[in-house]
Amino acid sequence: MAQVRVLTGDRVTLRQPRLDDADELFAAVASDPEVTRYVTWMPHPDVAETRRVITELFNKGKERTWLIELRDTGEVIGTCGFRVVQPHLREFGYVLGRRWWGQRLIAEVVDLLIAEMESDPKVRRIAAVCHVENTRSARVLERAGLTLEGRLVRHTVFPNIGTEPQDVLQFGKAVE
Repeated sequence: MAQVRVLTGDRVTLRQPRLDDADELFAAVASDPEVTRYVTWMPHPDVAETRRVITELFNKGKERTWLIELRDTGEVIGTCGFRVVQPHLREFGYVLGRRWWGQRLIAEVVDLLIAEMESDPKVRRIAAVCHVENTRSARVLERAGLTLEGRLVRHTVFPNIGTEPQDVLQFGKAVE
């Protein structure tokens, strides 16, 4: 498993997921159908699946994943990460437990992720997509300085919505 640096904001800490995070991550995020509505994976049926994801999928290959926790309490509230698409291009995403929606915590997370991606001198572009109906995520991306570049038709399968590819909004940012 590749290691990720700890990233610290005013209210959140992004750190390496550990196996002992599985119960809390399952309860707060991975088992909630509403939280997982606009992601590319199904809600986990049990904590064993969350353990499997932590061990087998997080921080493998060209993907980097952080656990999001509240600085004050250490509560696990979500995950975030990016993947190296090409040496110069990073695509990122995030998921936050429903209990913490509307508190602008994900804006802080996105700012930390962008700063981490921009710290790599090879990176020239940062991008993210969101389902066309995920207006909250679209606002987060715009506020973080990404530009809406267009609508990609029938681009991504969101298994919690259906088996057909759905339209997404493409956001991007050039890195100087």
